[in-house]
Amino acid sequence: MDKFEKYVAENRNLFDDSEPPEGHFDRFRDKLEGQPVARIEMSRSLLLKIAAGLLILLTVSVFIFDFAMNRIRNNFQNNASAKELPADLQEAVNYYDGVAASHLNKIRKLACCGQDSRSLYSMASGELDALDANARELKKACENNPGDERVQSALIRNQQMKETVMNNMIRQMKNAKK
Repeated sequence: MDKFEKYVAENRNLFDDSEPPEGHFDRFRDKLEGQPVARIEMSRSLLLKIAAGLLILLTVSVFIFDFAMNRIRNNFQNNASAKELPADLQEAVNYYDGVAASHLNKIRKLACCGQDSRSLYSMASGELDALDANARELKKACENNPGDERVQSALIRNQQMKETVMNNMIRQMKNAKK
């Protein structure tokens, strides 16, 4: 910095030209006025449309996020409760749930025709719901008493009963069609 300060001090008279040449400010103003001003003009309706679109987008994203979080939470709760049952017991429960679902589909197909078939389908759904409620209670009992073979056996029998009830309903619906 010493060299710079020395240069400025020695050439002070060159730096003290205080006024620009005559007409400088007028030429500068003319150049500024000649430049186009960048203005974006938006109508009120366009702004309202943009705001409405953003609001809709935000609302939809909140609903999607809420749906996804509920689904993740439910999966986590189901996995947490499923992990507390022994693996072989959980496998048996899943097997009988799958069999019951396939039998319920068969019943739904058979129930397409006739009032008796529809009433049997609604009765089968009701029985399945009642057995599912029993299974939930038995799963809670298994969680509270891990290793209790009586509760595990009751849970398996409840699941087997689902299959038996569904088979009986299918048989009755086939006999009703004849």
